[in-house]
Amino acid sequence: MMEQRLTLGEMFGLIGADVPDEVRNQPFPRHVATDNRYVEPGGAFVALEGERTDGHRFIQQAVESGAGLIVVRCGKCPDGLTVPCVELDEPEKDLAQMASAYLERARGTGELREVIAITGSVGKTTTREALRCVLRGRFRLHSPERSLNTRIGCTATILAMPLDAELLLLEFGANKPGEIAELTDLFPPDSALITEVAPVHLEGFGTVEGVLAGKMEITGSRRLRRFLYNGNNPLLRGTARRGWSVGTGDADFQIRDTRFEMRAGLPALAFRLSRKEEDVPVEFHAGVWGTHMARPLAFAAALGNLLGLSLEECAEALRDFQALPGRGRVLPLKGGRFVVDDAYNANPLSMRASLETFAALPMSGVEKAAALGEMRELGPDAARYHHELEPLLEAVGNVILIGGLWRESLTDRPGRFFAGDWKEALELLKRIEWRGLLAKGSNSLGLQNVVRTLCGEGAL
Repeated sequence: MMEQRLTLGEMFGLIGADVPDEVRNQPFPRHVATDNRYVEPGGAFVALEGERTDGHRFIQQAVESGAGLIVVRCGKCPDGLTVPCVELDEPEKDLAQMASAYLERARGTGELREVIAITGSVGKTTTREALRCVLRGRFRLHSPERSLNTRIGCTATILAMPLDAELLLLEFGANKPGEIAELTDLFPPDSALITEVAPVHLEGFGTVEGVLAGKMEITGSRRLRRFLYNGNNPLLRGTARRGWSVGTGDADFQIRDTRFEMRAGLPALAFRLSRKEEDVPVEFHAGVWGTHMARPLAFAAALGNLLGLSLEECAEALRDFQALPGRGRVLPLKGGRFVVDDAYNANPLSMRASLETFAALPMSGVEKAAALGEMRELGPDAARYHHELEPLLEAVGNVILIGGLWRESLTDRPGRFFAGDWKEALELLKRIEWRGLLAKGSNSLGLQNVVRTLCGEGAL
């Protein structure tokens, strides 16, 4: 069945914007990009003006990549453009309003039955991907392919949604107070999930309590019917006045017997999940990294269950779940070695969880190595957060620490190496013996290049 889409005239008419007469009846594109590197053939390219660059400079490259529609600020449509161009007073703000209006139209006249939004300090994208795995077999699901969790990212996701989608899955991110409230007002979810509250983006939120307040803004949705939260977080547990908790212990969806096993020489996750009133545990298996990965999978199963799927159906859907690059992949290498690709991001909570799992693997310490990038955006207590992880490093035979914050926080010891960047870390890895490697750090450090090189894919 072909996707149902509004025309350009209908879409831009939602905000009273003019469209060239000759293209008014063309269908709105199936893809919207604000970065010319992600333009798809026939898709829309939105030229935004940022602090560091101006998207209007890349219009020609977008056209060469196959863009079928260009959106610009008024007066900035280039001469000689060979594809339709729409001018807006404030492209980012105007398109967000258009996405909000389109969402309401889809709710009222289409088949959209549920908008799901995920936020949290860690685990948003993994939870989103697990939910995709659970829900796409039952519903016509629309969701972002990448981590598009800003206002313009959510806008692009919604504008590309077919009118006959049944479920919309969004990811809400924030660096400071009020950002999630704005997203919630523009794109109010029916179901909301808070995966975790941790000391992340403290430069904007100030304290962990500030992070909590920012994440809880999602519960202000005027359409909220289902709220799921991390039942193991005392801040969330003490603040949530309604909803379903997901976690170990006395949770509405209880994770039990989480364990990490070596299967065919590779690490793998297993756990049981039960709903409180039923108390019949269902076994879950997935080839992902770390016991901490049980929670995003459990979140996906819990919401799937609330939307009508059995836990057994959710377990079966998640059996083949694969984490995204950098977010907990276990990759086999030649010679019986493996690398844990957890290199997309790092904060004190996720770094501790990953190290604890790695330390507990049934392998000798000398068989283990870790390449750990520094954790950024932690404010004035950054050095302390790094120092507190030192006891976990003792269970790893060789540890390569990338970035000045590690050098500031820890002293020299046997088996501990300090590196300035990922290239230096890669050279150090070539000199030491290991069977299993954990790669984790803030994305800006480029540890993905270490993983890619070891897997024979080459650096970016």
